[in-house]
Amino acid sequence: MMVPHCPHCLLPVAGATSLPFPPAAMRCSRCRLIIGAGRARAEASDDGDARARGSAAGVLANAARRAQSEPGGAEEIGAALRACAIELDCPVERLRMLDYQQRSVTDPAMPGLSAILATFTTWKSARTAAGDRTAATAAPATPHAVEGDDAARVA
Repeated sequence: MMVPHCPHCLLPVAGATSLPFPPAAMRCSRCRLIIGAGRARAEASDDGDARARGSAAGVLANAARRAQSEPGGAEEIGAALRACAIELDCPVERLRMLDYQQRSVTDPAMPGLSAILATFTTWKSARTAAGDRTAATAAPATPHAVEGDDAARVA
């Protein structure tokens, strides 16, 4: 049996049991966008439609900003973003807001999207900060020493 999914956020529609769904236009309970009559998808693909995820991310970001959460700790947020990216097997810089949101709903230890946006202002700057931290820990702490004739060539 096919479970109807929202065409915007690609998550299962609550209370939907069969296709075609919905019988009349309705709002998705997760992304709050309108699902037209009979427009629910049969199933969500792993990568999804980039436009659908983008529109759902915009709705999530606006809702998170309206929540006006207190800023969180930058290190804690960076660690949560890196952990989520590792779990999804993608670089931190490519982590999608919707993917993070789905995991943060099930894990109360992860900072909420509202706290992330209150701290970093934008999702992109949060990912960049978490990615910069990853690059800094991967880089060698001290440059290699240059000895002998190589030192003269470098100077």
